[in-house]
Amino acid sequence: MTFGHKAREGRRGRCALCLSGTGGKGLLLACGALAGIGAADHRKGNPVKLIIAAVKPFKLEEVREALTAIGVRGMMVTEIKGFGAQSGHTEIYRGAEYAVNFVPKVKLEIVVPDSLADEVVDTILKSAKTDKIGDGKIFVLDVNQAVRVRTGEAGDDAL
Repeated sequence: MTFGHKAREGRRGRCALCLSGTGGKGLLLACGALAGIGAADHRKGNPVKLIIAAVKPFKLEEVREALTAIGVRGMMVTEIKGFGAQSGHTEIYRGAEYAVNFVPKVKLEIVVPDSLADEVVDTILKSAKTDKIGDGKIFVLDVNQAVRVRTGEAGDDAL
């Protein structure tokens, strides 16, 4: 399997931005990425986004149901602990009061086609919100490549 699009005319190799982790050292100039072409816009194909959200654990099922309803076909979930503005106070968790240094959260990692990213963020905002401190954060990142292990499909076909 070959990753990365072919180099622009007059250049050698394949694009290093599409070759992440596959030994593409020294090929960054192949697509002209250093000439002002951003990672998200440098190649043909269907761009995808990685949405990382940290939400309260008891909101996980509600968020999952809402995301499934808009067409999200999968996500990765990890139990995490973190702190932000809510550090240094007490909070009730599963019926017990705790001094908060690190608060339990769940981290969602969702890779979606670029066209669905805004709707996913809006859905997480609506379904995870409690209007209380510590509702969480959402981050949206560009994904340079997504590949389905079983079939080798790439881009949004891999989702």
